[in-house]
Amino acid sequence: MLLSNIYLHYVLDLWFEKAIKPRLKGESYLVRDIDDFVVCFQFWSDASRFYEVLKKRLRKFSLELEPNKTRFVEFGRFATKHAKRKGKRLETIYFLGFTHYCTRNRKGNFMVGRKTEKTRFKRSLSKLKETLRKIRHWSIEDQVQKVNQILRGHYNYYGMAGNLKPLYKIYCRTELYWRKMLCSRSQKSHITWSKFQKIKAIFPLSRPKLSIPFKELKKYVLL
Repeated sequence: MLLSNIYLHYVLDLWFEKAIKPRLKGESYLVRDIDDFVVCFQFWSDASRFYEVLKKRLRKFSLELEPNKTRFVEFGRFATKHAKRKGKRLETIYFLGFTHYCTRNRKGNFMVGRKTEKTRFKRSLSKLKETLRKIRHWSIEDQVQKVNQILRGHYNYYGMAGNLKPLYKIYCRTELYWRKMLCSRSQKSHITWSKFQKIKAIFPLSRPKLSIPFKELKKYVLL
């Protein structure tokens, strides 16, 4: 990872800032995490020109774009209107475990919406289920400590403003599966819902919490 970051810093980041941006008609931004990156352009002509130049640039360093992960997406204030006019479905962007989509805030202004990407959600849920299967014979106190450790890690990463609903979804699925595992510990270990609520009152699961609320998110945008 470290070598990839250093290598692409010179191959892509500095090249984009020094050689590409000064030649573009409109605004442009590059956001990269290791070898995954998104490039935003104000004008379509700039995007198409950059795409052709980028392929040549990467070939010089024995690199190439992943075809299945490379695509043009119309995104922004006018994307919804243009998609409706063309009779097409509004496109989304998958980046760093989030699905980024066009939406509007309570005032009706454009904003970028984010939610946990489907495959990442399934991966997180599978990890929790697998952990619960392995530790189902542990003491309830130890089980809760282990599960809460995983939940807090999930909330810390995916707890971005606008993504609260998927966090509650992972919480509720974990809650249901935990009860199922407690019931499967023996033939006599069936736990009613009321008894399960009493267990949770003593050993509560960590509830969803946003690590980056809307107020904090505005600060990141300004950066």
